[in-house]
Amino acid sequence: MTEKTIGLAELNKEKTKLEGDRSMLGERLQALNVEREKSQQQLVMTAGALQTINHFIDMASSNEVEPEEVVIDTETLSDK
Repeated sequence: MTEKTIGLAELNKEKTKLEGDRSMLGERLQALNVEREKSQQQLVMTAGALQTINHFIDMASSNEVEPEEVVIDTETLSDK
C-alpha cells in the first residue's frame, strides 16, 4: 500500500478555502436571520389584522350593532 503525503502548502491552501467557506456561510446565515425576522414581523402584523377583523365580525354577528353601522376608518387602520 502506498502512502500519500500532503505538504504544508496544500494544508494552508485548504485552510484558506475553508475559512472563506466559513465566512460566506456566516454572511448567508446572517442574511437568512434578517429575512426570518422580517417574516416573523409580517406574521405578527397579519395576526393583528385578523384579530381586528374578527372583532368587527363578532360585533356585527352578535347584534350589538347593525351590520350597516360597522364603520371602519381605513386611514386609522393603515397607520397601525
